[in-house]
Amino acid sequence: MVDGISRRNFVKGGSAATAAAIAGCVGGDDDVGERKAHDDDEMGNGERPLQWIGPDWAINSEQADKMTEMGDVEVNTTIATIGDTQAQLLGGDAEITDVMTTDTTGAGALTRDNPSTIPMPVDELDNWDEEQISDLFTNPTERLSHLGAQVETVNRELWVDGDTREELLFSPYAYNFDAMGYNPSYVDDVSLWSALFDEQYEGRTIVGETAAITIPQSMMHLLDNDMLDADIGELNDPTQDQLDAAIDFLIEQKEVGQFRSTWEAYGESVTLMAGEEAVIGDLWQPAAMDVRREGTPCTYATMSDGVQGYRYWYGGMSTLIGARERRNVSEVQYLYNNVHLGAWFPGFIQGSGYSVPHYENEELVRDGSDESGDGMGPEYYDWAYRGEATYDSLDEPALFDPLDYDWSMEEGSPDSNGGTRDSGPIEERIDRIGFFQIWPSEADYMVSRWEDFLAA
Repeated sequence: MVDGISRRNFVKGGSAATAAAIAGCVGGDDDVGERKAHDDDEMGNGERPLQWIGPDWAINSEQADKMTEMGDVEVNTTIATIGDTQAQLLGGDAEITDVMTTDTTGAGALTRDNPSTIPMPVDELDNWDEEQISDLFTNPTERLSHLGAQVETVNRELWVDGDTREELLFSPYAYNFDAMGYNPSYVDDVSLWSALFDEQYEGRTIVGETAAITIPQSMMHLLDNDMLDADIGELNDPTQDQLDAAIDFLIEQKEVGQFRSTWEAYGESVTLMAGEEAVIGDLWQPAAMDVRREGTPCTYATMSDGVQGYRYWYGGMSTLIGARERRNVSEVQYLYNNVHLGAWFPGFIQGSGYSVPHYENEELVRDGSDESGDGMGPEYYDWAYRGEATYDSLDEPALFDPLDYDWSMEEGSPDSNGGTRDSGPIEERIDRIGFFQIWPSEADYMVSRWEDFLAA
């Protein structure tokens, strides 16, 4: 702890200097199981507008507008990076803000290490039905058993108590299985992170400048090739020795010219791939789609099972302590339950390539509707979740843009020349997860050593 604020799980944007500047603003000793909601009022009695903070990939004006449309509650969104979200909330804004969104690298600093949130009891969420929610979330211990000790970190992010699973600590609503994007004009099908370090792509590979992403991806390669003393359960919370091995390897790769460049901002990765300066890289899936929109073919890899699988993360929301003071606890639960676990949101967020926890509720998500709007329809749903082809044929699958396609709301037949979703059916993607992304215990050491890589 640093004067009351833990820096574990404090992401790269929240540096040591930032942590020191905000130290002492929030206490950190409350047990998360004791932070219960006491707001039993009907919606409409809280302070307005509802205050929501988080990164731009997770909060869109359409989501806020949908809350206003459905619940008659005005929503004010503050767009901030994960690090800035932490800094603002730990600096005192958790007491005047209702809900925050982040991802699994940024949540723990606010939910556990410096408790600033209120759990969501699942028995108060009508749309959280264990029969309709993927066991990726309801029972990760069994569904992700192949990850070994990494499963413990999944439960720690999700639940107040991973055994009873009665209260969500960090409520999931969007997630993905990150892989590599590559130009099929120059690269054959690839399914291993080792491709980033393949000499045949020397000088035409890109990797990101985010330590908590690039390091474990290289660790998967090293572990699978007997170059690292570790097991799969240690990949997302490595020791200092394991971090040294991965970073030293990355420095060597950089110095011999393996990488065309490293990218810091999302747009850089798109520009490098769209201009064909790079032909393969660790891209976010929306970036791969934006490369296509620039007219350059880009395929998102289908990763292998085993050690070199997908990098899995999820984005979620948590009720902040400010919601209790502002009498908005029920409004935040409505935002999560009715807007994000409803029929409309799955089709909306699939436009970014992201999936939802309640996709198994096909009666709603595929074929139904509710107060939020219509579900995805059979063609879009089957393409997104079942791995089936579009009803229309495609000339250039590596240029296919799902946002421009006219998805049928009626049952039809997949075309033999239709396009399929990159990375395949969701159940196969889950089976091939190799890494669950968190902010590791040795984060301070990781960040200090990462400077060596950036300076190389």
